[in-house]
Amino acid sequence: MSQILQILQPIQRGLEYIVIFLYNHVIANYGIVIILLTIIVRIVLIPLTISQTRSMAKMQKIQPELKELQKKYKDDKQKLQQETMEFYKKNNVNPLAGCLPLLLQMPVFFALFQALRTPSEIVTNVLGGFNLNGVVNGIRIGLMTFLPNLDYKEFFKVFLARGPANHNYNFLWLNLNEPDRFFILVILMAATMFFSMKMTTTDAKQSKILYMMPLVFGVISYTLPSGILLYWVTTNAWSIGQQWLVNRLVKKEKVKKELSQESASLTGGSELSEEDKKLIRRKLKKKRKKKR
Repeated sequence: MSQILQILQPIQRGLEYIVIFLYNHVIANYGIVIILLTIIVRIVLIPLTISQTRSMAKMQKIQPELKELQKKYKDDKQKLQQETMEFYKKNNVNPLAGCLPLLLQMPVFFALFQALRTPSEIVTNVLGGFNLNGVVNGIRIGLMTFLPNLDYKEFFKVFLARGPANHNYNFLWLNLNEPDRFFILVILMAATMFFSMKMTTTDAKQSKILYMMPLVFGVISYTLPSGILLYWVTTNAWSIGQQWLVNRLVKKEKVKKELSQESASLTGGSELSEEDKKLIRRKLKKKRKKKR
């Protein structure tokens, strides 16, 4: 466990510096700082999310053929494994590619968990990274003549951090150091997790997980500090919005492709009028409704 924490420490320290910077130079409210930090992290992870979405789309596309393979070699597990790997290679699909972005996000989450664990600890952690004695002694040598009675080390700490007691940990009805006593964030976390998972779950077999995961995390999270839950809710809300946009773009691309194929079959490749395109769109819409 200590080795994992050592690996995460540089990420945690970086996040703590971002929190301090946002608090001191953008807005002196830890609730808004946590939301801004979450958005920054999610923006950085956009390339991984795009990779994950593409991998999921590829896996979904080849599912019917995979099921055929499973039926064909259901009595020979070794052969099934061999044929499945060959099938993935042939179709240029990596089954772990969809999981990789999620795995890479875990260190960030744990580092955020540590960084947001107690906002009052962040200043102490960050200041702990400096060699305060060396800095203070240097200042003392330069200023000793003018201010002989000043406690420079204490002054330097207050100058940099203004003391944890002066920091604003309140956000709306929350104290970010403590659990949400009204359980509103717990409910929001579970609800946003459910909708986020529902938008990305296509396999009917995963429906149990869809209902169990938010429930389990809801029970676990009611004792967590509100700052952690605020990060979680913001992350889930971002995921919902992002997935909605991705689904919309994918649907638009799919309709465009179907329209092109339908046009080619009707006209042999010649240009269609706008009226003809509208008629084809209506026809495709009716087809999709029948499939449902």
